[in-house]
Amino acid sequence: MSDPSAEHDATAHIASSPSDATSTGNGHLRKRVAIITGGSSGLGREFAVQIDRKQVADELWLVARDQKALDEVIAHLDTPGRAVVADLTKKEDIAAIAALLNEDQPKVTFLVNAAGFGKFGDWQTISDAAVDSMIDLNCRGLVDMTRTCLPYMERGARIIQVASAAGFLPLPHMNVYAATKAFVLRYSRALRWELHGTGITVTVLCPTWVKTGFEKVARESGGGHDVHHLLGAQKASTVVHAALCANDAHFAVACASVQSLALRLIGKVMPNCLSVAGWEIIRRL
Repeated sequence: MSDPSAEHDATAHIASSPSDATSTGNGHLRKRVAIITGGSSGLGREFAVQIDRKQVADELWLVARDQKALDEVIAHLDTPGRAVVADLTKKEDIAAIAALLNEDQPKVTFLVNAAGFGKFGDWQTISDAAVDSMIDLNCRGLVDMTRTCLPYMERGARIIQVASAAGFLPLPHMNVYAATKAFVLRYSRALRWELHGTGITVTVLCPTWVKTGFEKVARESGGGHDVHHLLGAQKASTVVHAALCANDAHFAVACASVQSLALRLIGKVMPNCLSVAGWEIIRRL
């Protein structure tokens, strides 16, 4: 429902030179930076493209594991970019990003946490390693990046957390993925309340299916075909545009489609036993 991060290295490092148009340091303007995780593909890549058009940062920092893919995205941006090669499930890579922020002392104007992935299958067919990685990346990695960036954010800064409409309901055969996105939804809404009065806007994005690399990764498990079709899949550009508009309007949740809004309402009013039964029918279509 939200997209995976297509990434492949380990230790965080910087791959491209920063712009020095607005340098940091005493007596100098602080550089405005937008940070996007999962920036090598899918929703993360599209966020980079659309935030680039908004010209709200002096530099875009794209975080992912695939060096080559990051370089390809950066090559098509007008805003100067940095490729931050990192695995967000590794504490040492989070620490390396924190050290980079401490060194540059930028003003983080945008944080988009788009890194994440899901798997189709039940508890027996999804591997232990995949389960652990989903929880580590979708939940802990997102929280760690948020906490790392918040000290560098000021009034007017914006956070978009990519969750999923899967977070509105318990979903058999996507049980861990849906649970991680429910975590992101609850964490982000609580964080939004904690930040009330600071001028920092938090929006959690909850799309349904998006046409990215999500499906390919999700089907790479023993139960990869437990969900037959991704009905009503949207373009990444449409979903990202809706998320940015919702964030501009200070919305807490961006559903991005009628289907997602319907699932949100169903999750509020319908008993779980009925919504789960409905999902069991839909996933077999």
